[in-house]
This record gives sequence, C-alpha cells and structure tokens, in this order.
Amino acid sequence: MKTGVKVMDAMTKSPTKVGPNESIFKCAKKMIESDVGSIIVEDKGKIIGILTEKDFVTRVASKRLDMDKTKVKDVMSKKLIEISPELDLYDAILFMSREEVRRLPVTKEGRLVGLLTYKDVLKIQPDLYDIFIENFRNGRKIRDRL
Repeated sequence: MKTGVKVMDAMTKSPTKVGPNESIFKCAKKMIESDVGSIIVEDKGKIIGILTEKDFVTRVASKRLDMDKTKVKDVMSKKLIEISPELDLYDAILFMSREEVRRLPVTKEGRLVGLLTYKDVLKIQPDLYDIFIENFRNGRKIRDRL
C-alpha cells in the first residue's frame, strides 16, 4: 500500500539539536521551549545520539540524576536507526513499528536532513497511524511471549 508520499514530504526539516556536553536541565528546557519529545545530539556536525522523553524517565528521573550535572551524552540513546528521505511513508511507518521507535533521524549521504516522527506521519497520512499501532502491538505481544 504505497502512499506516493515520501519521508522528505512529511519530516520535520529542522529538528531541535544539542551538543553532547549540554546539561540535561538545559536540554529539557530546550525541548519544552521547542515543544518536542526528542532532541538530536550532534558533535561537530555528526549525529551521535538522540534523547527522548522515555530516556528522561528511564535514565534520569528513575535514577534521580542531578539534571544540572548530568550531561546529555551520558543518558542519550546511542543506537541510532536512520531512514532515507526517499522512502515511501508507508514503508517508513512499517519500519518504525518493526523497530519499535516513534522517531527516526532522516539522513542523506550521512548528513541529517530531518526527523520523522509518528506525529509527522499522522498529519500527512492519518490512516497509516492505525498500521503503526497494530504492528507495534503485535510486536509487543510476540516479544512478551518469548
């Protein structure tokens, strides 16, 4: 079920970014000001991680880390799953659900060109959101049985 809509047509073209040595407090403040649920971590123009709301809960709040002293690089997700801007939105949502992620850095020739979130998909193709949810739930059920 191809949509004819490419990732580049739906993605956020200027995602919010921080450096790896930024404090978690400043990072959280920037996320609130930008009204985003994740932030790209870059070092010298290269993506080295992503920090999400889930990372804040599981790696900062649950461990009662000092937000002024803890650096982004110490709690960010380092395993990055990237996607091409040329991919059809349908394939992108299947990929997101299979990988169980809600946000994907969009890269071209190793350079960050955007960020695709499930909200971006919902704005462009609301019917794809049902596919994402169904695949996400099925993946969880399978994983929980293992």
